[in-house]
Amino acid sequence: MARQHIPAVGITLTIAAFFILSLFSALNKYVQELGYGATQVMFFDGLVGMLCMVAIAAQQKDLKGLRPRKFMQVILMAINVAAAFLIFPAYPHLPLVTAYLIAFTGPLMITLLSAIFLKEKIGFPQAAAVLVGFGAVTYSMVAQQANGLAAAFDPAQMPYILRLIAGTFMFATAQVMVRKLSDTESTWSFPFLFYAGMFAVSGLFFHDSIVLPTAPREWALLLSLGVLDAASLAMIYLGLKYAKASTVVPFQYSGMIWVVLLDLVLWDKVPAMPQVVGAVVLVLAGIYLATHERKLHNARGK
Repeated sequence: MARQHIPAVGITLTIAAFFILSLFSALNKYVQELGYGATQVMFFDGLVGMLCMVAIAAQQKDLKGLRPRKFMQVILMAINVAAAFLIFPAYPHLPLVTAYLIAFTGPLMITLLSAIFLKEKIGFPQAAAVLVGFGAVTYSMVAQQANGLAAAFDPAQMPYILRLIAGTFMFATAQVMVRKLSDTESTWSFPFLFYAGMFAVSGLFFHDSIVLPTAPREWALLLSLGVLDAASLAMIYLGLKYAKASTVVPFQYSGMIWVVLLDLVLWDKVPAMPQVVGAVVLVLAGIYLATHERKLHNARGK
């Protein structure tokens, strides 16, 4: 995928991608609340997403690039699929804002994991930003109830919060692996294998829990999941085609705005002040890390 430096296009694509991704998250939550299980959601998401990646690769005349060249791609696929099985079932049990607060700790985890496994150096300011970001999310969880820690963590929600944290960590680990593989693997092979793995695992091992929809509206909802997911992913990659990662990453946090609005419109949920404070601090920490990375990149280029 040839790169062109048009930052305005990259930023626009990134904002659009995370708007579409927030729609996917809301639809995921809504479909499961209708009674369709997370496994069924993953089955349709994997099927449609896989076909979309094949269509994109065919348009770019790179179908052969979908095949994994290294065994690490298979490990990467397994990690991503396992993360999806942790995260998807949590959506109907938590507000979207809470889910996204946890999901947006991913860049912080990537910073730490890159330092450990890729030997990327991080100084005290970056380490402090990571700690502040994690602290902001912890504060937002703990302070939502006036009675303190015991009341803030609803026992019914805790298993799903832990699933989200574990799944986010696994996705972050996968992103670090993508950095190591990106020089030898086709860009579209990563999402293709993820969707293929999700489709295969949900279909082969959990087919008994998959019930085909009976109404055209339900077919449309389930198939739309894969379209939205694949569209958001394609736009994220295209955004990186037109602008550096450090330029577009801050705009990924626009997703927080969209999920707040969707929570309000669809579920009549207004974020509590601790959630707002936690989200703002988390976003600022993430933007700081992204801008610092840009400065380092520019310094290396001199």
